[in-house]
Amino acid sequence: MFLEVLDGLGYFLNILFLVIGVVLLVKGADFFVGGASSLAKKFRIPVIVIGLTVVSFGTSAPELAVSLTSSIKGNSGIALGNVVGSNIMNLLVVLGCSSVIAPIAVKKSICKREFPFLIGATILLMIFSMDALFAGFNGTENFLSRGEALIFVIGIVAFCYISIVMANKEAVIEAEKSVSAVITDDTEEAAQSSQEDEIKEIPLWQTLLYLVLGLAGIIVGAEFVTTPATSIAVSLGEAANLNSEMVINVVGLTVVAIGTSLPELVTSIMAAKRGENEIAIGNVVGSNIFNILFICGLSGLVTPLTMTSDIITDMVLSLGATILVFCICRKGKISRKNGAILLGVYAIYLTYILIRLVYPFIAIPF
Repeated sequence: MFLEVLDGLGYFLNILFLVIGVVLLVKGADFFVGGASSLAKKFRIPVIVIGLTVVSFGTSAPELAVSLTSSIKGNSGIALGNVVGSNIMNLLVVLGCSSVIAPIAVKKSICKREFPFLIGATILLMIFSMDALFAGFNGTENFLSRGEALIFVIGIVAFCYISIVMANKEAVIEAEKSVSAVITDDTEEAAQSSQEDEIKEIPLWQTLLYLVLGLAGIIVGAEFVTTPATSIAVSLGEAANLNSEMVINVVGLTVVAIGTSLPELVTSIMAAKRGENEIAIGNVVGSNIFNILFICGLSGLVTPLTMTSDIITDMVLSLGATILVFCICRKGKISRKNGAILLGVYAIYLTYILIRLVYPFIAIPF
């Protein structure tokens, strides 16, 4: 990428581009959420469908770019660390920060359908990654084959289809209930009419422009954040004489994952502040499913991905984080207290992987 020239220009320019990247991410996410919400209302598309598809796929574009590029270069550590680290970041930090700012209401449907799908996808990734374990540790290498990657790609197509069909059915049921109800309050009628006028006032081209500009800001901003941060982290690792493979994995799990998850973070925060709870939660769950099935699938189709014990350990921790958030969401709301707990768990996780960088033996020996 063109930002690689920053490697030799010192910390000042790196920090400058980090700041510019954050600004682009924030404004891009604001435009993107506004455009997605407007699109949903204009075409009467359930907001949760927009959150699970358009928004989650759009905000996962940086992860896709990073993992595909890393896979092509044969750098499985960054490709996989980016996906697993981003998923943990989304669950603990994105939902944690969003709910601390504004508690997030969670619909029962997302706990009945999307969360079980995410848990299943995470378990499947773990199973596909444990070749050495199933072979009895006879020297077999852990890797994600092209056949397994193809299963993931088919899985994301099935997920999108099921989500859209089920959400549309729910929307029809809700519409039938609304039609059967007799509205006698003139104020309510006026408010409804005003809302319809407001939707019509925003032209389709303007809505699409918001989506395109927002997505462009998100992608460019993530690049501006990730490249300088990675450069700094790798330089510090080399200066400390740490194992290069371990450093790359940690960079993928932390610096790159955090950088590429910033779109999800700012998008969900903006959505929570706007009261768009379904986009806030749908963005995270949809992005995590997209990360596993589409990004790992596509990256694995390009080049089979080699798995190390520390990456598989983080997959187990990712599954634990998913189950934790699922249990919280079953209560119908992610409160500020729950958000603080999620942030605390992520702080513990960061501490663990930094300690593991110095003492690699604490990773589970898969």
